[in-house]
Amino acid sequence: MPSKGILLPGLKQIFKYGEYHFLNSTYMKKYIVLGSLLLLLFLFGCTQIPNFTQEVKYVCADGTTVNDKSLCAATTSQTAPSIPSQQERVDETGLSLEQELSVCSGMPIHQNNSLEQACIMGLAAKHEDVSLCNKLFSEFRRQCYLLLVQVLNKADLCEEAGADKDYCYSEYARISKDASICAKVAEIYSKDSCYSNLASELMDDSLCDDIKIPNSKDNCYSNIASRLQDTSYCDKISNATTKQNCQDNIGGYAQPIRQFK
Repeated sequence: MPSKGILLPGLKQIFKYGEYHFLNSTYMKKYIVLGSLLLLLFLFGCTQIPNFTQEVKYVCADGTTVNDKSLCAATTSQTAPSIPSQQERVDETGLSLEQELSVCSGMPIHQNNSLEQACIMGLAAKHEDVSLCNKLFSEFRRQCYLLLVQVLNKADLCEEAGADKDYCYSEYARISKDASICAKVAEIYSKDSCYSNLASELMDDSLCDDIKIPNSKDNCYSNIASRLQDTSYCDKISNATTKQNCQDNIGGYAQPIRQFK
């Protein structure tokens, strides 16, 4: 391609020459045609048209790169892992749950305790599987639910215990020393007993206030007064006879034990 340094002086020379000759001159026509060709060559002869076409790719959820995004669904369906059933689950020992249960089967009874039942309860805790508790006899079943509640730290699992759910809530409240769990106990006597036991264990008379049955509430205050040897708790008792007995039992001779909370 001719450079501007060569082309522009040539064009100037052509037009200068044309000033002194007639336009219909043969030489003038040749120079005009030649100049036009050079000008067109300079402007268009070496121009390149850029290519803006680019390839579009898609990244699927599993990290696969494809040209067509519809292929992502097919790739995902092929690589999505299946969730094993209870029988197909395999632990680090290479045994499936069914195989582990077969190991428990037929274990002997020792000192009135079924080792088979204890084995199944252990598997329920190991696999954190509440459904395994349903394979147990009544006494082991209620202990199994309570064990799972402690392992998973989920009080609401007591709802799975059916008729034993109040026992489950009460025992978990006592073990965890959490009085708020007593509120989940449905039966009124069991709920009052839950509050009373925790009040005595924690030496917290405010828990006696949550007891609904009057006699149970008075006994709660009386018990704390006796354990702390402090007659001031007797004053909270509503029944006159129970209050008098509380004060007489302490006798006013012992110094009250300071309560630390």
